Amino acid sequence: MQAVVRDLQSTHDIRFESVSALHRIAVDKHLSPLLLGITEGRPVTAAELDALAAATRDDPVQSAFSPLGGVDAPHAVARERIHLLKSLWKPFAAWWRSYFTGDHSASAPMTDLWRLYIPFGQWIVREKRERRSGELFMVGFNGSPGAGKTVLTNALAVVLNHLLDAEAEGQAVARSGDDWYLGKRDRDVLRRRGYDPGPPGIPNRALPGTHDLAWLKRNLLEMERSTRQSAIRMGNFDKKADDQPTGADRYFEVRGKVGVFLFDLWFAGAETDVDPGKLREGLRRRVAENLRAWGSVFARMDALWAFDWPPFEQMVWEREAQERLVEQRRGARGMSHEHLRAFMTYMTERSWDWQTTSPIPPDRTITFRAWRDTNHRMIAVQRGGRAS
Repeated sequence: MQAVVRDLQSTHDIRFESVSALHRIAVDKHLSPLLLGITEGRPVTAAELDALAAATRDDPVQSAFSPLGGVDAPHAVARERIHLLKSLWKPFAAWWRSYFTGDHSASAPMTDLWRLYIPFGQWIVREKRERRSGELFMVGFNGSPGAGKTVLTNALAVVLNHLLDAEAEGQAVARSGDDWYLGKRDRDVLRRRGYDPGPPGIPNRALPGTHDLAWLKRNLLEMERSTRQSAIRMGNFDKKADDQPTGADRYFEVRGKVGVFLFDLWFAGAETDVDPGKLREGLRRRVAENLRAWGSVFARMDALWAFDWPPFEQMVWEREAQERLVEQRRGARGMSHEHLRAFMTYMTERSWDWQTTSPIPPDRTITFRAWRDTNHRMIAVQRGGRAS
């Protein structure tokens, strides 16, 4: 089946996603007991090692992270990953349970740790050591609202902080662009410039122009210059209050050297070299004007992950699922279903003309393009035009 998925993917066959989803189910069924046995200390048989090794080359997810033109022996890759799985599984599972507090059905995905998080983490560490040794390595994550960007980056940070040499290379930090939103008072001023979703009570954040970009750029510079003695105060936006917090929660403080920055933003990597003059006066022109200011941030990214964007109705459904997660973790949701739909319309349909401006990055800038199923499980990853 792996060969079938790969062939459909390379030819952009419309059956690709459905076949990939079936492959995902088959992989889970086959891999789960084998990986569980590994974490419990059961020796891997020669036949099992052969199968794991072959999958590092043929699987539509993990094969994307192998070095281009590399000569790494699949069996050596599999043995190294077995070793990492044994040491990583318990801390990863503990983090997963803490992150999804209140959702008792959210068991940590062992197969995703094997197929996605470990090989992706290894790819980042390898690239950092080759291209940014001793410097900050930045990975951007693009995807529609509710795609799972923040879960991916935070889970990946757990793996990276196990792989990195903290003393020499620094730590991995995962943050969302949402954390640098302007405060409510500053954004209220923007309503007169078209940043207004319509019905009262709906926040007008999310679009280019609603972030404290100067603060974000300052934090980027601080991370680039960070040492073991550094203390960096990052944004820590409170979506429930729709404002930057005050008091003890005012900042998200990072202490020590930062070696990898995982930055998720729904329009990360979007084309910023646009001409606002091509658009009529209104919100779309304002978005285009403010999008240009993101150019230096996107140019600083060493790699870009891009989720395949779904139809609008699926985006609404996924953003609804995100609200339920917020409710589980904080005791209250941010927006009603009606407000959420109006907010999504404001974010995606009223703010971009999808020709002059688009939140989706150009193919040439994408390092990895990813497809997922409706349960946010990865079904395929493909190298993009920017792959190194």
